[in-house]
Amino acid sequence: MRYLVRISPNAQRQMDELAAYLAAYSLELAEGHFDRLDRVISVQLAESPNIWSFFPLTGPPYRAFLFRVSRRTKYWIVYSVDEAARTVTW
Repeated sequence: MRYLVRISPNAQRQMDELAAYLAAYSLELAEGHFDRLDRVISVQLAESPNIWSFFPLTGPPYRAFLFRVSRRTKYWIVYSVDEAARTVTW
């Protein structure tokens, strides 16, 4: 059974900033990475959010996935899972 993924305003703002950063290099580059990010959200987070370990800086209840854009550009996707409500909050 799938989880509902809720994206917080802060996460949305950070995604918008990433899009602007990548688009400054190339729209094609930005689209490619956002297609990959969409798959992470719609497949991995929505179907099996517990596959990633707890975020090392905070520990439970926050889990994290390191989204790599390049060797130097990486973003932590930090989220929590509510099993009872079947939701993931990012």
